[in-house]
Amino acid sequence: AVVGGGWGGWGAAKALCEADDVEVTLLDALPDPTGKTPFLSKTGKPVEAGTRGFWKDYPNINKLCAELGLDENDVFTPYTNSSFYSPDGLEATAPVFSEGTFPANNLPLLGQLSGQTFPQLPSPLGQVIATFPLFERVPLADRASMVGLLIATIDCLGNDESVQRKYDRMTAHDLFIRFGLSERLVEDFIKPTLLVGLFKPPEELSALVVMELLYYYALAHQDSFD
Repeated sequence: AVVGGGWGGWGAAKALCEADDVEVTLLDALPDPTGKTPFLSKTGKPVEAGTRGFWKDYPNINKLCAELGLDENDVFTPYTNSSFYSPDGLEATAPVFSEGTFPANNLPLLGQLSGQTFPQLPSPLGQVIATFPLFERVPLADRASMVGLLIATIDCLGNDESVQRKYDRMTAHDLFIRFGLSERLVEDFIKPTLLVGLFKPPEELSALVVMELLYYYALAHQDSFD
């Protein structure tokens, strides 16, 4: 028996099915955990539940589709924007870097790029330029404080194991304070994002784990977050 119809559950079920003389049952709280059937809350609002999507840098999923003889154009929808919400509402929208265009904006320098296709720039410069105008509520000065997190990530992941152990002993909360991230940015954007991605607040997370998440989901390549 496999409990849970997420990517891990389906992957485990597939591996077991390929073994000899094994009968596999996948258990899930939803009647249809494939994500094909819309799931509604008690108030009738659509809720994301089950296997609904994944980011670009998951070659194991592409390999799985190839093994099953599935045409990805038939089973997956096009890339779509990711939106980030705090308890106060929409905070930011991440574009589809591989095919998106700059939104209309009045920011210095970036306003000249409105409507143009995102250029392929070195990471994380491209991500910063593309997403800077897409914050709905966080003030400009608070957004700029995120530079401290980028500096910490480069210092941590670009160094040897002894440096990474130092960051692993530090909480993400302490990291944000040490590198000057504003309280508004952390509370309204980063903390809600970590609660979704790692299911814990910054006070309970290793700084190393948070920076690894940031790297693999958003900084490895400009379009890693597509």
